Amino acid sequence: MREAPERYFQTALFLIQKKRYVEALKSLDNAAEVAKILLNDPDNKFFQTKLKTNLSNTFTFGNFLYNTGRFPQAQNFYELSVLISQKLLETNAENVVYQSNVAITLNNLGTLLKNMGRLEEAKEKYEKALQMRQKLLETNPKKTEYQSNVAMTLNNLGTLLKNMGRIEEAKKMYEEALEKREKLLKKYQKNLAYQSDVATTLNNLGNLLSDMGRIEEAKQRYEEALEKREKLLNKDPKNLTYQSDVATTLNNLGILLKNMGSIEDAKERYKEALEIREKLLNKDPENVVYQSEVAMTLNNLGTLYSDVENIQEAKEKYEKSLQIRQKLLATDTENVVYQSEVAMTLNNLGVLLKNMENIEEAQQRYENALEIYEKLLKTDPENVAYQAHVGGMLNNIGNLLSDMGSIEEAKQTYEKALEMREKLLKTDPENVTYQSYVGTTFNNLGNLLSDMGSIEEAKQTYEKALEIYTEPMQCMTIGRKSESIIRLIELNSKKATTETNPFNQMRCLKEAFQLCKENREFYLKYELKHERKLVTEAGLSAYIDFLIKNVRLEDNPEKRAKEYEKAIQYVENLGKVEDDETVSKLCSSDACYLRGRKLVNEALASRQPDLELLKQAVEQFQNAKETYEKANVCFCVYIGLLKILEDVNELEEVDVPKLKELVKKVLETLPEDVNPSIRVSFENIPQIFEEKDKLTRKELLKKLDERVSAIEYKALENFFGHIHEKIKDYFEEPFSPNLIYENWKLKVTFDDPEKVKGKLMIKTGNRILFNRALSKEEIEKHLLEIDYLKIGYFPKGEDEIIFTTPGQKKPVLRPIDYFESVGRGNKTRIFQCDCCNGVCVDRDLKLAAVQLKYNAYGENSVVKLTTDDAYRQKVMTILDAVKDEADIVVFPEFSIPFEYLEEIQKFADENEVIVVAGSHYVTEGKLGEYGKIFSREFEEEDLRKNISPVVIPSSKIVHNEKLLGAREEREIYFKEGMKAGKINHIFKLRDDLRVGLMICYEYLNADLRNHLIPACDVIVVPQTNPSPKRFYETAKNDINNPPCSGNRAYIMANGIFTLEKNEETLGGSTGIVSTLDKSTYGQQNEGIIEPVDEVMEQFILLASISKDFNPAKDTQVGQIPIKTKLIHIFEKNEIFSCSEDKGKQFIQLLETIAECKDRNELREIFNSEENKATIKIFSPLMHKHIQNLEELTLDEMKKKCCCILILAE
Repeated sequence: MREAPERYFQTALFLIQKKRYVEALKSLDNAAEVAKILLNDPDNKFFQTKLKTNLSNTFTFGNFLYNTGRFPQAQNFYELSVLISQKLLETNAENVVYQSNVAITLNNLGTLLKNMGRLEEAKEKYEKALQMRQKLLETNPKKTEYQSNVAMTLNNLGTLLKNMGRIEEAKKMYEEALEKREKLLKKYQKNLAYQSDVATTLNNLGNLLSDMGRIEEAKQRYEEALEKREKLLNKDPKNLTYQSDVATTLNNLGILLKNMGSIEDAKERYKEALEIREKLLNKDPENVVYQSEVAMTLNNLGTLYSDVENIQEAKEKYEKSLQIRQKLLATDTENVVYQSEVAMTLNNLGVLLKNMENIEEAQQRYENALEIYEKLLKTDPENVAYQAHVGGMLNNIGNLLSDMGSIEEAKQTYEKALEMREKLLKTDPENVTYQSYVGTTFNNLGNLLSDMGSIEEAKQTYEKALEIYTEPMQCMTIGRKSESIIRLIELNSKKATTETNPFNQMRCLKEAFQLCKENREFYLKYELKHERKLVTEAGLSAYIDFLIKNVRLEDNPEKRAKEYEKAIQYVENLGKVEDDETVSKLCSSDACYLRGRKLVNEALASRQPDLELLKQAVEQFQNAKETYEKANVCFCVYIGLLKILEDVNELEEVDVPKLKELVKKVLETLPEDVNPSIRVSFENIPQIFEEKDKLTRKELLKKLDERVSAIEYKALENFFGHIHEKIKDYFEEPFSPNLIYENWKLKVTFDDPEKVKGKLMIKTGNRILFNRALSKEEIEKHLLEIDYLKIGYFPKGEDEIIFTTPGQKKPVLRPIDYFESVGRGNKTRIFQCDCCNGVCVDRDLKLAAVQLKYNAYGENSVVKLTTDDAYRQKVMTILDAVKDEADIVVFPEFSIPFEYLEEIQKFADENEVIVVAGSHYVTEGKLGEYGKIFSREFEEEDLRKNISPVVIPSSKIVHNEKLLGAREEREIYFKEGMKAGKINHIFKLRDDLRVGLMICYEYLNADLRNHLIPACDVIVVPQTNPSPKRFYETAKNDINNPPCSGNRAYIMANGIFTLEKNEETLGGSTGIVSTLDKSTYGQQNEGIIEPVDEVMEQFILLASISKDFNPAKDTQVGQIPIKTKLIHIFEKNEIFSCSEDKGKQFIQLLETIAECKDRNELREIFNSEENKATIKIFSPLMHKHIQNLEELTLDEMKKKCCCILILAE
């Protein structure tokens, strides 16, 4: 028996090589059983000495069993491997090889348990493996093997947590793994294994981000992984692993692109993946892994063709995939992976056949898939994947039975699906995938019950659905919850119309209103603008209907009038929510109608009817009846009643024949559909006054009043029917477009483009964005793209996109907020601000970049500026100096406090100059004042944003918000830093000239910069930057390797500043980089004004930029790309701080230069060595520019030392 395990292992190895798997498995089972017995026999010296050999055997065969889908047997061998490793550790606890063996086996056991659906157990194994590997790494931090192993387990743990629905934790694990793997790769750049590891984690991150709905980030990760894997493959084209890895990422990218609506791109990726996988299979036809991967890609292609309704192609791909998978299963009937994959393709075929209306065939496929999944679950009842599959299949069968009209069967099937899915959710209540499953089935069951007329049961079902969701929600659950809320509102509204008991009607309406109120934050938080608007409308209309029902129960006219007043307020609120002009007018008419009803009740509240109030009521009905038909009934009734009441008095005798004639005329004006009882009441009025007994007459008048009051009951029924129609339309829209906005392109995807009949018009407001029929390619792709740059449309704020086709009863509306992902986890919106008001009309753009001196310091997590009256005077003096020389003045970041803005606005208005007023932090003390001078109000959420105010002539101030903070501005430990901004503007000066703005460190963000460059001719960058060199390198790279055609100029306005109490002056190098031709290319650096002799000076850089310059050829227009000029800024205090005598001498020299009117005399002044020395003391920069003046005119020489002098305090 001692040698039995080794003998069994050798036999198994021989049988595996001969592909006699069933016999090999039997031998392995015997080996495992004997090994366990001997392992627990401490006296068995022979077996103990063979532990290392047996460890190697058990681990090897564990891997074999895992790879062939024998998960329970693989588990036995892995656990045996752990036992042997631990036994070895008992003999030598410090042996790192034994520790490492335990860790690797635990890691593999974790992967096995994950694939068996035993997620909690898998998590426990991974965590133990991670703990051991981290401990090993601590003993030897520089050992690359340990670093790599830790990263591997982090990566695996990330995949597990993703499968458990713990998305954020998974993301953290992947990012840690990626960081470690990238660190290793950076150190060993040629190591192919490390390159492959990085690509693997990037691929996995792509999968996760795709599930999170962060499509662009997922795409970026996949593309990075693909780039690395293709690079590896190019180095070693015959490497089968590299080929397989490339195919895997292409396949994943295909799935993502399909989900994005980029159907053609997705198809291309799938086909590339399929081509690689089929080549691999052709080389090794018996390789089960290659067979499985080919089947997977065929299955995915089938799903893609199904989505674009290419039914025959889809069916063909599914059937090929099924054929391969069934063949694999036939060779190895116990392989749980093969069984699961066959069931998956059967399910997909079932979905396709259902859509083809081959109901019986679809049912057969579904039932076959369910049978396999139930069999798998029976063999492994704790497997959550199998539980999920059974639940999914039951849900699909429920849908099919519902469509077939087998209502009871469908209900029972949904209930079974729900039981299975709720059981799953109970094991992990925060798992968003499980929440999505349960929510889907609850909604399906609710819809079925609603169609059956079981309204209360349906309501309870939707309410249960709302209880399952936890925060934070993911894209897969947000839609489910929203559907449950809207369905509940729809049910309550529907029930309110069918209920006969007024109190039950009111209860339903109140519930609908409460639902809207309770879920308002949900719609705001997850930015479901379209649904939020729908729900808000429904909530307000339900509450108005509730108030109206309450009116009907009230006999007292005064109290009725008060209820009408409440209803009027809510109707007006609803009108504010409505964007649709027709509905908005209807709300206005409804409000008039209700005011009329209110006035009628006030008129009838007194013993003697108030005819003046009745007249006012008639006027309100007249205003309302143009768009609200029901108001016409009241108008006719009450104008008739008014005429009658003006003619009679209940206590006096009346001319009855005359009254009869009047009543006859009134009856002729009443609409045909007026309530017959109202007509009868009018006909009976003369009889009232024929009655001689006054008490009887009063009784008859009271009856008349009751009849008249009944008018309002009829008129108020289904007061806001259009809202209920909107909800109905939401679920029954003619077509369902989805919007994605990125890089100035509006991408519109359609669930079913075949529903878009004829010419499609897409517009926002009055601006038409698209107006033609969809092309064949767009229909095939389910996608059309509208390039805003090409059509010259720049959003100015959030839009509502309107879709219409000929004969379409109602437009399809979709809101778009224009948020775009910019870099890692950041989002911003870029809007256009129109500045076409006389600034820079039909000439070169003149810019002034100010290099200003100031002291900045940090306080309460914000950056502030040390200022006084002298500083304010300096700022305003600078503006005055450039008012005739610049269209735009740019001050450095942080250099302009909020308090200066009103004065700067006055300057801008008077001189028609745009001022980029540096930037400042939004602080609580000023929060309430922004609305007075800015184009928008600021709220608490804006605190600690670094904003750049752009002061525009004859306009309120527009601002940009800094998206990315510099190192000093970022959060760290307990310190809150700058809050990331979410809005950026470009400024249109004329149709062919736009200016962009980026605040300091933002400029280094390639994503944001590449968004702005195609839309802007000039980008200005206010900054407080100690190291501007990187900025100029980036600018020059963008000029020399342009991302798009056209001339560009980048203007850096940097401060010269001190920080806190540190006296060291930082910053400088304000400048401009622009498009030049090849002749002047070498002069690029001349626009950058660097410190001379390390002295940082204040100045204004003036630049005149030609938009017409053509770098490709010499033309008669725009030959000069750019002209610049400096205005030096000197402060009297600073000049005298050096030496009062020298200072006076310098100031006198500047005055002499300014007053000089003779060219030769001025040249002599400049050529004087004493004057040169004086200038060099105070301005090395000016000294540099006054060399070689021989050929210059008087004015040209004076420009070299143009300056402004800031007076002392």
